[in-house]
Amino acid sequence: MLRLPLFFIPLLLALLVGCGSRTEESNKLTKEQVETRLAALSCAADEITLPDGPTGGTFRFNSLETPNSLDPAWIRDTASSDIGTSIHEGLIEFDPVDMSVKPCIAESWEISEDGLTYTFKLREGVFFQDNPCFPDGQGREVVASDFKYSFERVCDPRVASPGAWMFLDFVEGSNAYRDGVSARRELERRASGEGRDPNSEDRFRAAEDAQLQEWAASPDEVVGFACPDDRTFVVKLAIPFSPFIFRLGHSFSWVVPKEAVEFYGDNFFKNPVGAGPFKFVEWIPGQKVVLEKHPKYWMKDANGHQLPYLDRIEVSRIEDTNSEHYELLNGHLDFQFPIPIDQWDSIFDADLNLKADYKRFQVQWVNTWRIEYIGMLNTDPLFKDVRVRQAFNYAIDREEIGSTILRYRAIPNRGQVVPGSMPDYPSEDGPFKYDPTKARELLAEAGYPNGQGFPELTLQLNSAGRDNEKIAEIIQAYLAVIGVKVQLKVVDWRVHLDTVREGKVRFYRLGWINDYPSPENSLMLVWGKNIPPMGENYARYQNEKFDELFEKALSITDIQEQNKVFREAEEVAVQEAPWLFLYTMRRFRLVAPEVRGFPFNAGDRRFLKYVWLDKSS
Repeated sequence: MLRLPLFFIPLLLALLVGCGSRTEESNKLTKEQVETRLAALSCAADEITLPDGPTGGTFRFNSLETPNSLDPAWIRDTASSDIGTSIHEGLIEFDPVDMSVKPCIAESWEISEDGLTYTFKLREGVFFQDNPCFPDGQGREVVASDFKYSFERVCDPRVASPGAWMFLDFVEGSNAYRDGVSARRELERRASGEGRDPNSEDRFRAAEDAQLQEWAASPDEVVGFACPDDRTFVVKLAIPFSPFIFRLGHSFSWVVPKEAVEFYGDNFFKNPVGAGPFKFVEWIPGQKVVLEKHPKYWMKDANGHQLPYLDRIEVSRIEDTNSEHYELLNGHLDFQFPIPIDQWDSIFDADLNLKADYKRFQVQWVNTWRIEYIGMLNTDPLFKDVRVRQAFNYAIDREEIGSTILRYRAIPNRGQVVPGSMPDYPSEDGPFKYDPTKARELLAEAGYPNGQGFPELTLQLNSAGRDNEKIAEIIQAYLAVIGVKVQLKVVDWRVHLDTVREGKVRFYRLGWINDYPSPENSLMLVWGKNIPPMGENYARYQNEKFDELFEKALSITDIQEQNKVFREAEEVAVQEAPWLFLYTMRRFRLVAPEVRGFPFNAGDRRFLKYVWLDKSS
């Protein structure tokens, strides 16, 4: 098979950097240089400022990817979440700066001493946005039964929400409800002569009628979701689970009105109705999404001014990052994120100072909770062998990629499922330092000496700008050095996510940014019970020891002790290399000079209700 000499890699890196007169060595940065220059970089990423004059106007940003869905039950990707956050809200929300938990539609809550019962008091005066789904088009007030409906919908197998993991196994009666719905559906098909449901889980298709009848007797509701009155919503857990409050800030926990879901049917995903600060106006696929101010939004700022400040949000759809950049320069966008590799040297000098043409912009950066990795389908015959997965991890020089291609924008990840910036977590560096000799040895042990007999792989990635492709080309080159030939396949984001979720792709580029500040949200990506279609363990990694430790940690209420057990679980998974670990992202964005109230947090949640435009700038 194709095997490249080691000297080829620096040549390719130099070519991809496109650094003009700079040499490759001058592009390399030490950790100390990076930290010093970042500390000196002016950054307004952690500020919420209040306007003292008229507000309004239109805020414009671009999405490199097509949103998958604006239905909270199906918002599982960044492109959808970036828009959905402005349309929808839930019981709690996260602080726009430090991502701590804050009241939202629930003005307060209590947790029982045993950690099993959560009682939420809903605030009055929270309305769904006006929409034709309501009588006379007027949005009605949000009540407790709306949350029961929304949460049960996520658990419903007919909806097939990828967010079912939020509640299954944890909320009392959630599994019984799901089993009951599935069993009744299977029995109906058999009675009508349609035969076994091809979309059901294997256990339902294989079950005898007697077993299905037993499951079908389950309540047609999740008994753990209760509404004593319109202002009180109660969640009863089956087991203590201290991170549960964080989950209620996830997109899967946003509230939707039953009227809208029934009115729009299968088209609800592109006709969303929520209780957030902006109402949906239109979605022209491949062109734009438009939102407008929700005039009956409940929240006011500290000075008593009604939120949101903006009149309108326009989200364009430009795939090419360079074209996106020119739109920013010409005043047609209000920020660009991330800053593309191809434009980096045009914006910053060698010491990370803005060049003259960019001094009018604000630059923000943050160490995020986003990890980037190459997924390996662990159930595939090639990747069942842990030695192959480990070999791939030893074959990649993350430091070289970071110091030349990504420079300030990434922290090498030699084996961490939980991002190193996770608060209060005892993070440790991983074991996979660059060692092509060890990579070849492991491949040989697995039966592929010098890559001989190893089939050609296709690395699938989504079309999200040239940055993705550059990194994929580097991965391709490093694997060629150990005798593994890789072809690249770039597809649309929705196609990419769907095929990965369905287990149709064995080698793929993906990332994950924590939805909330808990290591549980990272580690559930490799939890054996979180395999699609109900969960997001796309690699289908399974290890009994990991599952045992992970599940033990879930019920521990002391954070330090819980994190200690989470760390033990992480170590088990890391040693088995479920993914090809790449890096944790440090993100930068360029922001137009007039934009205010736009904090940059580790979870990259965009709370546009706080944004206002300073017309004096």
